[in-house]
Amino acid sequence: MASKNTFVAIMIGILHIAVPATTANQPNIVIFLADDMGYGDLSSYGHPTQEWGPIDDLAREGLRFTSMYTASSLCSPSRAALLTGRLPVRIGMYGYQMNLTPLSPKGLPDEEITLAEALKDVGYSTGMVGKWHLGINGWIPMDGKYLPYRNGFDYVGTNLPYTNLWSCDESQTHVDKPQSFGCYLYRNATIIQQPFSHENLTRTLVEDAKTFIRQHQTQIEKPFFFYMSFAHVHVSLFSSKEFDGSSKRGMYGDNIREMSWGVGEVMSEIKRLGMDDNTLVLFSSDNGGHSELCNEGGDNGIFRGGKANYFEGGLRVPGIMRWPGHISPGIVSSTVISQMDLFPTLVTMVGGEVPIDRKIDGLNMLSHLPLNISSADDMETTPKPTELDIRPLFFYCNDNLFAVRYGAFKIHYRTMPVKSRLEYGQTDTCLEAGFPTQNYFNCLWCGSFCVDKHDPPLIYNVEADPGETYPLNPKLYGDLLANLSDVVNEHKAGLEPGEPIFSSFAPSSIPCCNPNNPGCSCNYP
Repeated sequence: MASKNTFVAIMIGILHIAVPATTANQPNIVIFLADDMGYGDLSSYGHPTQEWGPIDDLAREGLRFTSMYTASSLCSPSRAALLTGRLPVRIGMYGYQMNLTPLSPKGLPDEEITLAEALKDVGYSTGMVGKWHLGINGWIPMDGKYLPYRNGFDYVGTNLPYTNLWSCDESQTHVDKPQSFGCYLYRNATIIQQPFSHENLTRTLVEDAKTFIRQHQTQIEKPFFFYMSFAHVHVSLFSSKEFDGSSKRGMYGDNIREMSWGVGEVMSEIKRLGMDDNTLVLFSSDNGGHSELCNEGGDNGIFRGGKANYFEGGLRVPGIMRWPGHISPGIVSSTVISQMDLFPTLVTMVGGEVPIDRKIDGLNMLSHLPLNISSADDMETTPKPTELDIRPLFFYCNDNLFAVRYGAFKIHYRTMPVKSRLEYGQTDTCLEAGFPTQNYFNCLWCGSFCVDKHDPPLIYNVEADPGETYPLNPKLYGDLLANLSDVVNEHKAGLEPGEPIFSSFAPSSIPCCNPNNPGCSCNYP
């Protein structure tokens, strides 16, 4: 396997596979990833006024998960876990800053193996567009040490190596003018605009995606993996003129509609080129919606909390998978799934080797699919159905274990205070019609004064009480807590946290398109 590194983690019987072995083993793979989108933001996930769109079509034509979890409620650690199958704390995706920033001289470590790299090892072409947020430069200015092309992606189109910020707002809704710091638009490893214009941004990502896909139209023997990571719906919100005012839901709904249009455009191209039946597609979000942003933040549905905390609203996200002829349409699965499962499941499915020199926290679920491509070894290393019922999912804030999903239960060792949408609406940070006055988190720092420790821990049955409203009496759940204590101790005994990447700072790492220009502004209208 190379020096580094959709998703088919599903229980027996929810898929129906009937394809020639020559194509079923190595389908094209497309991952669509939203930014800060809440569990309840889509029509197919129950939003009462969000318009139906192509993302919802994926759910209707395929499989919709109701218990898909990210590994973190913040962007960089979540994305690192998705692409490597490993807990962020193992990778070192934690530290003082909580996320990677342009001041970070570090990023996804070279020794990590991404999904792109693992798939390249078995003949896949790889490409990506959109948000990266896994590192930019090292200690040397503009060296691009941690950009996507250094992490297994052959084709890197238009991308945001950092993210879309509140301070990138061009509409003068929240800031007078966009700032250069943090607002970078790249083409592969080159800055093409700073700060960047949101005009036609989504269309540009779509056109780049189509270009990559068209290049593989005649390369049936060489499958592709494409990672399309949208700037939507992270603040600052934006949409093109054709979507402005198009949603009954307002500006946030406009953003969802434009992102969904982008998914539809890429899917239409795949169908037009005759690739649909041999393309596995996954749609998800990197974490829950940012609740403090009033009507400009995502809707986390019935779940408590949101981005940056460890209640269900920050961790449970939409998860949709589609593969015509291979996945029966209209299926809904409540199986507990982690985005980290993507890595071992896909790599095994396409004939690759999951690394054995490191701990992979995701599970290879391939034996639970009626696919005739698993070896005996694969069967031995995948979980049995009864084991899945009590599978633990560990949720860390930095290197602090905050919560564990364990069977039907969610156990919290530490919590951050959260408010309901009604409570946020009654503060001076939400004005009339849900207009946010500032970009903030009610509580962010993992070990700060706003974090409550619980001994005994809080216990919720998140199958009976998904909103985590009614804590259970720990005295009645002694056996559960004793069993979990053994599980946690075993887990911690095998845990070697990586070096805290988010605790390093270097002004020399800040991208600048023109060092001779004190404002670092280039090609901005």
